[in-house]
Amino acid sequence: MTMKSWMIRTLVMAACIAAPLGASAQSALATADAAGFLGKWTIALESPQGAFEQELTLKDEGGKVVAEIMNQMQTSPQAITDLSKAGADLVLKFAGDFQGTPFAAKITMTPDGDNKAKVVFDVMDGQFTMAGTGTKK
Repeated sequence: MTMKSWMIRTLVMAACIAAPLGASAQSALATADAAGFLGKWTIALESPQGAFEQELTLKDEGGKVVAEIMNQMQTSPQAITDLSKAGADLVLKFAGDFQGTPFAAKITMTPDGDNKAKVVFDVMDGQFTMAGTGTKK
């Protein structure tokens, strides 16, 4: 694995584990606008270094969508509070910090049949992206 590949993979992993943790906070996205996305999802992403899996939970809290994400490196749920729709897509954004360097991350989910979605994980506005699939449990 090259140094650049290692650094990119580390940054992506950090995006998933270093974003602010805390109690679930409500987004401005109404539950009715994201009804098809509510539930528990397994997100399987492909990277040049191999597969990377995350667990995403989307639920209703007082009429607004609440999202939490976890993965094998971060076993405690992390709240994602910036949720929106772009057409049929669900867009989840969060910020992280990698060794003192802040960065932005975005997950876009596009419906792809019953209980399935195409997923794009974007770090720093396209500096690194991974594609994959989401499957609702």
